[in-house]
Amino acid sequence: MYTILDFYTDEPAGLGVPPFLGTYPRYIAGAIIKNKINPNYLTVDDLRYYKKTIELKKEISEEKKNHKTDISIYNRTRSLDEIEKIIKNTKVLIIICGIHVPGKYLSAIPGNIHEVERLASYFNCFKIFAGPAASEHGTQLEGGKKIDKKIYDFIDSFDFVLHVNKEPYLIELIKKIESNGDINNGDQFLQRYNFDDYREVSLLGSKIVEQHPLFPKRVIVEIETGKGCSTGKCSFCTEPLKNRTEHRVKKDIYDEVVEFYKLGIRSFRLGKQSDFFMYQGGNKDEIESLLKDIWSACPDIENFHIDNVSPRTIVKHKWGRDITKLAVKYFTEGNITAFGAETFDPKIIEINNLNSEQKITMKAIEIVNEYGSERGPNGMPKLLPGLNLLFGLPGETKKTHEINMKCLKKIYDDGLMLRRINIRRVVDYGGTKLSEMKKEMSKTKRNQKYYWKWRNDIRQNIDNPMLKRIAPEGLILKNLITEIYDGNITFARHLGTYPLIVGIKGRIPLNKKVDVKITKHQLRSLTGEVVKIH
Repeated sequence: MYTILDFYTDEPAGLGVPPFLGTYPRYIAGAIIKNKINPNYLTVDDLRYYKKTIELKKEISEEKKNHKTDISIYNRTRSLDEIEKIIKNTKVLIIICGIHVPGKYLSAIPGNIHEVERLASYFNCFKIFAGPAASEHGTQLEGGKKIDKKIYDFIDSFDFVLHVNKEPYLIELIKKIESNGDINNGDQFLQRYNFDDYREVSLLGSKIVEQHPLFPKRVIVEIETGKGCSTGKCSFCTEPLKNRTEHRVKKDIYDEVVEFYKLGIRSFRLGKQSDFFMYQGGNKDEIESLLKDIWSACPDIENFHIDNVSPRTIVKHKWGRDITKLAVKYFTEGNITAFGAETFDPKIIEINNLNSEQKITMKAIEIVNEYGSERGPNGMPKLLPGLNLLFGLPGETKKTHEINMKCLKKIYDDGLMLRRINIRRVVDYGGTKLSEMKKEMSKTKRNQKYYWKWRNDIRQNIDNPMLKRIAPEGLILKNLITEIYDGNITFARHLGTYPLIVGIKGRIPLNKKVDVKITKHQLRSLTGEVVKIH
């Protein structure tokens, strides 16, 4: 028995935290299935549930005593007996782990390296460590902290470390395991894999989605469109280190979407790329052909979004506006162009070789608003910009926050919308240019004490009024899904990229689609009342 244990992944390009199903479990499953073996899929929630039950000697409920949904075990796939049976009968365990852009998640908690150590001990078998953490970059669930060095000692205790972007090598590794052949960790580096090598495993591995806890209606499948970064120079980013720039051919993307569609999946994100608008070099005809073909074959897709977009692409290329219009036309509402601007401070931009300058980011925000602010059927604008801000980069001073606030206020005063602002503290991952800038980094440490103050300033004075503009009182948002309880409050949201969270008074049955009228605004979320339960 082969078992995939998913601790969830979140990278600059690629999301695998529920409700998203990332690429790593699927590619690994495909390599196993290629050897005519059907793998089991477990989540870290399954093992947490097992651990709590074994230690406390009693059944654990998803709801705690205070009637709050326990999101640490929310994404269980099986009963206790089934989990225990898999643990006892697993011959080969593949653990997937790695968070490189820490965030907050409504109904999931990614596993950390300490959990890997504890929970893997339940298995007495051949163990493989995989995912973004299976590299010199490690994993970290909280920004502003160093990578836990324990990971390097711990992963050495695994029988095999499958380095990131080496998933097809599992086909050969499994053959060696099954034939009791010699196994050498270094063999996987003898071949450089490209997307041709992923075609078969991506299709074969699609079946693993049937074991996902949210299958079929509440899972979003992340479809890879490319690797690497065409710019590839930002000081902090691990993406250029893990991947050379490469795009999947249209047919492979199309075939994978269709395969999942046949299995009942209706929500997709074209992601795993640093800039969707640069697909095939920014070929607008190829992009439109891909999107048109997907809709032709999969007419009942409910949620269809993208991931990252570079502001520079939109502003500096004459076809930037054309692709923006295609994104409005072919993707569903609530879609976001996630701009990795990181800062508006020119000094930091220069020191860290960031991809976008202040004026370019401001212009890109204006262009996306121009074409995407119209609302779609579920009540949300069709396409809005998102913004990533990063604190703690070399060159940062107290003036940095003043510059950021000035630009954010101008965006608001100009009547524009930002769907969300992600605010993080930089993590120093090994091997990046940032890791070589020790002297510069030491100067920014004194700003750590201002982080929460700066963050709160943005939340109170930009996020909140922006939220009121995007979702004003009286707006009806349709087809939200009720997801978790917190006491007498039910939280619901759309499926998609960074959906708005709406708190509803009362305990509405979970996993139901509801239409909600917005009645009030919290700092970053909404309060509403149900007008219809589907």
